[in-house]
Amino acid sequence: MQSLIAKWADRGNRSASNWQKGSSQMKQPRLLVGRLRLSRMALLLPLIAALAGCAGEAKVAADVVRPVKVAVVGEAVQGRTLTYSGVVRPRIESAVGFRVNGKIVERLVNVGDRVEIDQTIAVLDDTDLRLAEDSARANVAAARTRRDIASINLDRGKALLPSATIAQSVYDTRRNEMDAAASALESAEAQLRQAKNAVGYATLKADKAGIVTAVLAEPGQVVNAGQAVITLAHSGETEIAVAVPEQDAGFLTAGQPAKITLWAGPRASFAGRIREIAGQADAASRTYAIRIAVSDAPAMMRLGMTATVALRIDDEAAAMVVPLGALTEADGSPIVFVVDPANKTVRKTDVAVEGTAEDGVRIASGLNVGDWVVTAGVQFLRDGMRVRLPGERQSARVANRT
Repeated sequence: MQSLIAKWADRGNRSASNWQKGSSQMKQPRLLVGRLRLSRMALLLPLIAALAGCAGEAKVAADVVRPVKVAVVGEAVQGRTLTYSGVVRPRIESAVGFRVNGKIVERLVNVGDRVEIDQTIAVLDDTDLRLAEDSARANVAAARTRRDIASINLDRGKALLPSATIAQSVYDTRRNEMDAAASALESAEAQLRQAKNAVGYATLKADKAGIVTAVLAEPGQVVNAGQAVITLAHSGETEIAVAVPEQDAGFLTAGQPAKITLWAGPRASFAGRIREIAGQADAASRTYAIRIAVSDAPAMMRLGMTATVALRIDDEAAAMVVPLGALTEADGSPIVFVVDPANKTVRKTDVAVEGTAEDGVRIASGLNVGDWVVTAGVQFLRDGMRVRLPGERQSARVANRT
């Protein structure tokens, strides 16, 4: 820095001397030379002050000792526990609707109602259905009359055939007419039974006991056959539905035990088992739907409640585990700062991350068991920087008090 200042001063003196020579030739007063020297020095003073300030800041930064928190790298436990959030669902949930078309005139249940077998859910306007039943009944009467007439003609022909009063062909025709009339009567009776069933279908009844979880149609609405009117959750076994990421789904198997805890009420856990694992991932979330059957559900468990599911898997664990706060990034690669207990400095160390553990991040390589790693304030550190350990801060406070 002194050489730089001297260089600038020498340059100013040469400029002033040249100017002085020229001025003497031009017979200018010497007073202008002094003023020029003063202006040159005035321009140099801010630069000198700035350079001195930068040097001071660099010296202060070099002398900073950062207080840090450290943790000792430990061995990972074999296996890990996967924890997911799930929702209480019924094992069977069906959409219930009418089997005929029509206009809803009455709905007798709402969301949350418990229904029993054969309980009425909704009713359609059955005017047209009853007219169709009356028409089918009239067709049956007409078909029965045709059958009876054909039967009488056949009996007459049978009596006249031995005396050759009628030909054999005429008798065969009457017998065919009798068979056709009998078949037409059977068809008309079947259509009458269908019309009667349709009138009965105008009243929607529950075929299973359960709880109404959704209402999808209202009175006055015209619905088609098969269109859902309500959603019914069948009584019986309940399950926990969870979504598992694809990187963990491969470790799970049907029948694997699970530990379930409800978010509502007391934090008591109960057992369950994986009943079903989806064979294909969801196209949007890329997760697999898992159904966990609850063997002994508590009385307080209700459909729609949120639950925590813990699944233990025995995969091959990494050799070391560090807290999540110890991990940072440099040039796109994960690093940690390792503390040298002897000289109280940190060393930037590249690591390979393998996954997560219950108590931190699993490290595949780059560290040794027993290394001290910085767990807080890593964004303020640089390679070779001096640090102060927690025990040293406490000792310094005690020394200051004494």
